[in-house]
Amino acid sequence: MREYAKATQKLGVSLMGIITEGLGLGPEYKSDKMVKGVQAIMVNSYPPSPEAAQQDLALGLPPHSDYSCLTTVLQGSRGLQIQDPGGIWRDVAYVESALVVNIGDSVEVMSNGVYISVVHRVKILSSDFTRVSIASLHSFALDEKVEVVEELVSEKRPKGYKESCFNDFLNFIPRNDISEGKYFIDTLRLAQSFVIPK
Repeated sequence: MREYAKATQKLGVSLMGIITEGLGLGPEYKSDKMVKGVQAIMVNSYPPSPEAAQQDLALGLPPHSDYSCLTTVLQGSRGLQIQDPGGIWRDVAYVESALVVNIGDSVEVMSNGVYISVVHRVKILSSDFTRVSIASLHSFALDEKVEVVEELVSEKRPKGYKESCFNDFLNFIPRNDISEGKYFIDTLRLAQSFVIPK
């Protein structure tokens, strides 16, 4: 697991470099903060549920977005779904030994909505086997404030988010029920009718 953690940490820093370069900020933007930041590895196990799988009812993990900058997920089987902009749940293709990369809330805030945090969930799709996944979340330090990058604010794209840190997110979790569709990213948007500018 240690070698996997090291490899995914290196990958996370590289992917953030690609993201920040795509934003016109250069590949080294905040890379030191990523290297010194938080990496959390979670091994998730979803036991089979014959009745729920049959009725398409079982959620192994309720809908949510990740606060992290990004999350890499190694899936042992299918079951991961993402929500499209129209609210429809779409299956993420299962490719053996491939990593899925989810953009998190921190990147949405930094990019001022250029990149959007992915709302996702896990469905129990089998009554025969246990689904296992390994998620690696990559973020800045717990108290490192994440805010909209000034260079990404313009008249056409005004600042759309408040600043926050990982600790703010951790304080949000016990006070809110994410299974009811309460997402931390919604508390950071500056207007209730926030529309992602084109």
